[in-house]
Amino acid sequence: MLTFDLSCEPVWLDLPHGVRLRVRPIDRIVRAAAEGAALEKAKQALAEAGAPEDSPAFKTLYLLLLTRLLARHAVLAWEGVGDRDSAPLALSPEALDALLDRDDMLLAFWDRVVNRADPVDAEGNG
Repeated sequence: MLTFDLSCEPVWLDLPHGVRLRVRPIDRIVRAAAEGAALEKAKQALAEAGAPEDSPAFKTLYLLLLTRLLARHAVLAWEGVGDRDSAPLALSPEALDALLDRDDMLLAFWDRVVNRADPVDAEGNG
């Protein structure tokens, strides 16, 4: 049976180290737009660095940029993120990028948010 969660309501998701993100769903239109923008940014960055597009760095850079773009769209609020003095840190694009610079956070966001964007894939019915 093919099942869908068609809820468009934001949800709170737990990430490592006590971080929680309130995220809205990512639809195919948003994902396609983010994929195109990430592809162009990755190509431009590698061209500026003099690296070929078929270098191993390209896929890594592309996935990082894609995840950042999707997070900027999806993340509405967060908890459990503090500054150097452990005071709550306000959500901003730069702070969100810094969070996703951590491999554990990037992978958790990818698994819990981006992979959930396709309900057919998530159900294993694709």
